[in-house]
Amino acid sequence: MSTSSLPTIVLVHGACHTPPIYQPFITSLQSAGFTVHCPLLPSCTGSSPPSASLLEDVACVRSLVTNLISSSSARILMIMHSYGGCVGTDAVEGLFLSSRSAAGLPGGVVHLLYLCAYILPPGGSVWGVVEEAGFAPLWDQYIENFPDGTCALRDPRAAFYNGVEDSEVETAVGALVPFPLAAFKARTSGDEWRRVPVTYVRATEDRAVPAGYSEIMLRRVKGEGVHVRVVEVETGHSPFLSRRGEMVGLAVEAAGDERNEG
Repeated sequence: MSTSSLPTIVLVHGACHTPPIYQPFITSLQSAGFTVHCPLLPSCTGSSPPSASLLEDVACVRSLVTNLISSSSARILMIMHSYGGCVGTDAVEGLFLSSRSAAGLPGGVVHLLYLCAYILPPGGSVWGVVEEAGFAPLWDQYIENFPDGTCALRDPRAAFYNGVEDSEVETAVGALVPFPLAAFKARTSGDEWRRVPVTYVRATEDRAVPAGYSEIMLRRVKGEGVHVRVVEVETGHSPFLSRRGEMVGLAVEAAGDERNEG
């Protein structure tokens, strides 16, 4: 498809992450012709004690998406990484292009692209998946909880960035922040994946959202009769860095997916 017809991308980053970590990916997406917005989530400002959680993150992204739609009738491709799947799914509730078009309204969300991300039913939570997968007893082995209500991975290089070039790992680790534990336990409310076309990227070497997590989530979604295009890549939790070219290609494919027009 021509660059003039490409949708606008809203990229929702993961827990502990900040937009600079995604800059190489953003630059590559822009080179492919996309306009990209990657807002800093309020939960990831590094404040102590944390001043925001899932609700504030959702409000931030929804404000951006609704403004883009209302100001320019934008068609939106959501790209969501890790915890960003919870945020992005809730944020776009009721904004699917086809439903807006049926109501005589221009613009809307055309596709949901989950990168190693949480795709949850209403009432679900990250912690719920952790418990269902049997990982809860191992939490303290891999994640440190701090007295101020935040938490952080003990070894983010191994969990987040296996498969990423060393120079990019150092830059990324330097841009990480502690994350509010409450956001992992907050319950989601959105289910737009039931209506909006979905592509889901599973990384076979993911140590942050491992296969057990994605299997639980995708089994539940598919069990509702929802078609999900699942793409497996042999890399770790950050394919937007380790397999950047492929992820840009997937964004182009998602943008042109024949399901997008409903």
